[in-house]
Amino acid sequence: MKVLVAGAAGFLGLAAVRALTDQGAEVIGLVRSAAQGPLVTAAGGAVAIGDVLEPATLERASIGCDGIVHLAATHPGAEAAADRAYEVRVEGTRNLIRAARSRGVRRIVIGSGYWVYRSDPGVISEDSPLDPRGESRNNFEAERAGLAANSVGGLEVVVARPGMVYGDGAWFRSTWDAIGMGSYRLVGDATNHWSFVSRVDTGAAFALLVARGRPGEVYNVVDGHPTPWREFIAFVASCRQRPLPESVTFEEAVLENGPDVAYHLVANRAASAKKLEALGWVPRYPSFREGLAELLPELR
Repeated sequence: MKVLVAGAAGFLGLAAVRALTDQGAEVIGLVRSAAQGPLVTAAGGAVAIGDVLEPATLERASIGCDGIVHLAATHPGAEAAADRAYEVRVEGTRNLIRAARSRGVRRIVIGSGYWVYRSDPGVISEDSPLDPRGESRNNFEAERAGLAANSVGGLEVVVARPGMVYGDGAWFRSTWDAIGMGSYRLVGDATNHWSFVSRVDTGAAFALLVARGRPGEVYNVVDGHPTPWREFIAFVASCRQRPLPESVTFEEAVLENGPDVAYHLVANRAASAKKLEALGWVPRYPSFREGLAELLPELR
């Protein structure tokens, strides 16, 4: 199997490259600059320079591919950056679909996130109500663009919604550092449940979905132990030999982070991955406690 991974040098992209190559796939990692290339080759992939917003580069990179994984993303900041974040996720999806159809690619897996769900005190399944806010709107629109292209006997589209993916990078590294510096703050009592999954297990899920995901389906990617946010942060603080961080009110969180981020910070998202497990996915780390214990030397 030959697979193109868009966003291959990113936090999740590298995990997908490693998992796919570990399973014997030939992986082409799409990166925007040659400087990112060594990250991809170290993970076992070959490098293609391109951009999901430049269709000609996608046509070249997807030659001979059986599958594509879309993990390219840009985090919004200024208004111009926010526009690009939307384009990379949504227009990038459409451009990859066109390239896939042109080159006869069988399947695309769209990386999204479980932040598209509405806060729910119960257990969230793939059919639970949605309420995308902030950055999650980009993922939601990318999902819609992808699933609209799914066709029987034609291009197969699968969506993956990982939970809170921990590893040495992205949100977790900044949280780890902030707790170490004593600057991290919880919001309210932080008893709302979140679902976690290791970076390694997330990469394995993408590899499995390329091979065996059902066309037109959405899959949650979370371990089986949703945990109150306060308990997770307390565990990380203990690993750093720091006290439990202090709390701010929801109103203070809105002023500091904006209403969308504040909403996400207090949302309940205890999710289930039963659909993914039915395909044979078994996380290496059943909870963050085991996963972080192995990750600690790298973080330190």
